[in-house]
Amino acid sequence: MPRGSRSQPTASTDDARERILAAAERCIDRHGIRKTTIDDIASEIGLSRPSVYRYFADRDDLLIELITRHGQALLGQARKSFSPQSSLADQIVESLLYIADHGRRDPLTRYLIDPDSTSLGQRMMASGTSQMMRAEMWDPLLDAALAKNELPPGLPRSDIHLWLGNVGKMLMRGLDDGEADLKRYRSVLHRFIAPAFGSPNAHVSA
Repeated sequence: MPRGSRSQPTASTDDARERILAAAERCIDRHGIRKTTIDDIASEIGLSRPSVYRYFADRDDLLIELITRHGQALLGQARKSFSPQSSLADQIVESLLYIADHGRRDPLTRYLIDPDSTSLGQRMMASGTSQMMRAEMWDPLLDAALAKNELPPGLPRSDIHLWLGNVGKMLMRGLDDGEADLKRYRSVLHRFIAPAFGSPNAHVSA
């Protein structure tokens, strides 16, 4: 998470950051992401604008931390959407559907597919935050499948992370636009995504 050249946080610093983040959440709930400013957040907890900048480099820095936290919570919930006994392909399909459907309902997660968030998305990529979140989501599933010899050979992790991350965004946009429903997307994913993660002899249902 980008924090510039700030020193190691103390308990007092952590408390101040948490108060600022909580204030930002309230402002976003009230005004929306686009209209929420650093001045709004500072005023919410009686701080000056420079005081907020002591803990966050700028507005994007603050938003990235909030988005990361929301994303991590979503990932934890997504893992509960499938049975551990399911095949790797089924786990990936259900995880993608859960993240897309619930992510688009969360203003902070949904902001990643908003055209206005382009610079923030680029910054998350440059800082490694996007890669870290993708690894947190998919590596537990991939590691378990690898241990059971269920992961097809020759699939680079970084490529898997990138591909599934982009598929998730595509699904989020499609669901948000009403392009298709979960049932249809589940069928599409089983036809085009699941085969990449199935054993050569496995039959993947539509």
